[in-house]
Amino acid sequence: MPDVTLFSLRQLTVDQYLAMARHGILTKDDRVELLDGWIVNKMTIHPPHSFAVCSLQDLFSFLPQRDWSLRIQQSIVLPTSVPEPDVAIAVGARTLYMDRHPGPKDLPLVIEVADSSLAADQTVKLGIYAGAKLPQYWIVNLIDRRVEVYTEPRGGKNPLYRKRVDYGPDGVVPVALFGQEFGSIPVREILPR
Repeated sequence: MPDVTLFSLRQLTVDQYLAMARHGILTKDDRVELLDGWIVNKMTIHPPHSFAVCSLQDLFSFLPQRDWSLRIQQSIVLPTSVPEPDVAIAVGARTLYMDRHPGPKDLPLVIEVADSSLAADQTVKLGIYAGAKLPQYWIVNLIDRRVEVYTEPRGGKNPLYRKRVDYGPDGVVPVALFGQEFGSIPVREILPR
């Protein structure tokens, strides 16, 4: 039997990843994102997932466009990652992001819709978002039919959110962006039937 040589892996920086996209090495067809320096394939989007994302887009349409930018499956730039959350709300009009992606100080809320990605969203992505100190992270948990709201991020060696509140199908999730209340969203209107 031949000797087996192990491959060495190398993590990328955010700048290297963005340069690969800028130079056409990575394209929209690749369906990847950078998570903690690793290029990771994105999960397949199933109809219930699409329904929830489209519902969130409709439900957040009340936000004034001059003050907030609603981003659907678009890149955000964090210290070691370039994820594409299902929904991200960035401060300021869309025109602020013509030449750059929003970063941690721009993002009061990111949302992942989770079915097959639930374990990764509750661990890997949660750690990345907490490590970047994003103030609020929602997981629309399609498996358990609830919205998990994470707040009070703690960075450091083992990043996490100190507070988690779950809202079931009859619950109503308050929408607060950088401490400003904007109403609420009924969980029932997000979840597929």
